[in-house]
Amino acid sequence: MVWGGTLVTEQAMDWGVSVTHSATSMNYGILLQGFGGIFAVPLIEAYGRLPVWLWPQVITMLMVLGATLSNDWSTFTTFRSLQGLFGTVPQVIGLPIIHDMYSAEATYRGTTFLVGPFLGPAIAGYIGAATNWRTSFGVLTAIYGLSTAMVVAFGYETFHIPGGKTGSSRLASYFGIGNTNLPKRSTLLYWCRKVVFYVFKFPLLMTGMTILVTFTWPIGITTTIDTFLHSPPYLFNTIEASSMRFAGVIGALCGMSHPQDPHFPILTNPGWAFGHFFNNWIFQRHVSVWRTELRLHGVWFPIGSMACGLLTYGLTMHFGKHWIGLAFGWVMVNIGMVATIVAISAYALEKYPQQATCVSAILNMWRTCGGFAVGYFQPAWILRNGLGLVFAIQAAIVIVAAILTISPVFIWERRRRSQREAGDV
Repeated sequence: MVWGGTLVTEQAMDWGVSVTHSATSMNYGILLQGFGGIFAVPLIEAYGRLPVWLWPQVITMLMVLGATLSNDWSTFTTFRSLQGLFGTVPQVIGLPIIHDMYSAEATYRGTTFLVGPFLGPAIAGYIGAATNWRTSFGVLTAIYGLSTAMVVAFGYETFHIPGGKTGSSRLASYFGIGNTNLPKRSTLLYWCRKVVFYVFKFPLLMTGMTILVTFTWPIGITTTIDTFLHSPPYLFNTIEASSMRFAGVIGALCGMSHPQDPHFPILTNPGWAFGHFFNNWIFQRHVSVWRTELRLHGVWFPIGSMACGLLTYGLTMHFGKHWIGLAFGWVMVNIGMVATIVAISAYALEKYPQQATCVSAILNMWRTCGGFAVGYFQPAWILRNGLGLVFAIQAAIVIVAAILTISPVFIWERRRRSQREAGDV
């Protein structure tokens, strides 16, 4: 969705709008990514994963093509918004498929898709610098076409009901015929209610709020950094601004997990070294009695990393210091962002393993809702209070929000466990 993040300056000149206004073309698409995933869940349960994976890919390809051929900001933004609505479905389907196919210690490496929001804009910027923004979006259209062809060629229906049988042909499975053998109307209604029910389940609601806050500011950086890099004192060109995105890639990769024991995967943590020692410590401490909520301890270090990164990023810009400070701050922010979502995903999917698609969609919704709004209010906020104060407040919000949302989950889990033990007695 943020493929064009490095092209907003060129587009602003092309359409005769401000760079800040041009950058908001992504915002509604980011928001609709969350709701698109939620809408997909009942369809997946009724018709299977393959058709709901394939046809939104086709529609998304057409939406990107429409954006490529757009001649004004409003038309472009409309197509980009629809791209977000339909293009999020593979993210929702992908994690459950990985969850079903791979062992627990390998499952959460599937969150490497979070590298995409940083690698994509870098590639788009390089192409745009050599040609123009339309060619760059034409390449994105081709990428969607290739991925669609790969789904057609190699995709199989993975929906499985224990004890059930599906006998549909491969061609029929593309259209949802015989994939689930469930009554469509009642299944759709049931899962519409189920999704709403799970959105407000206390553990998912609390951890979802954590995700909302921890993704708001990193997405804000991703969608607005070009505005700062093309302005004094940095005055980056397109190639230089695109290359800065690799700071985000490095941070996202450093936020990957490192399970200590292949037979007893513990937490998912930022950085290989920290993950090794922290996982070993938590394993030795809780090896005899494992509790799912212990995975949530994996958020504390990432939250600290994000807060420090926001301060470093904001103060570097506030005092006009070297761009290395921006890159280093962005790395720390993304370590926090990715490691937090990995830890929370590990907790949620382990707690509700039979609802992997639903849980994945809910986490995806929270992930995108926060980032949609920041592009609208952050520029005015910075203009009013200054870069240093704004990013310091953001760092404080991240820390306070994590404490207020994660701690109650531990208390809730402890009370539930005590009630079960009392009931057994």
